[in-house]
Amino acid sequence: MASFHTLAAAQGLTQFLRGEGIAAEVQDERRLQKRWFFVRNPRAGVHVRVPEPAYHYAQNCLQMDPTTAERCLRQAVHCPSCGSSRVQFPQMTRKNILPTLVAQVLMLTGFMEQEYFCEACHYTWRPGARRHRALRTVKVKVKVRPRSA
Repeated sequence: MASFHTLAAAQGLTQFLRGEGIAAEVQDERRLQKRWFFVRNPRAGVHVRVPEPAYHYAQNCLQMDPTTAERCLRQAVHCPSCGSSRVQFPQMTRKNILPTLVAQVLMLTGFMEQEYFCEACHYTWRPGARRHRALRTVKVKVKVRPRSA
């Protein structure tokens, strides 16, 4: 649902969702980040999780009460590309150990840097990076010729 740097920031969203009848839980990965991913300063390590069937209902609850949503998500980590708060750090899988080990070796040797990963749009960015510029849309004029029979 959302990722935060601190446990206190995540608890506001969790309390709001529980008040709406959603079984929201806080998952703290900061210790995992320090010990397994070798992150000195854990980032986006506190996640608010909701059961998959309740995800859209939780999104609707936040959209129906924008002031509460803004207050609850103010301290969440947001993707600079799409604005989603579904963010992972560092950007490596937690489901399979082999790619994680390879990525760890690459990071420890300096061939790869730790980056944030957006679960919504799959955008990756480095900590401290500024918002990227949106791609320009190019207008193309197309002339359509009538078919001759």
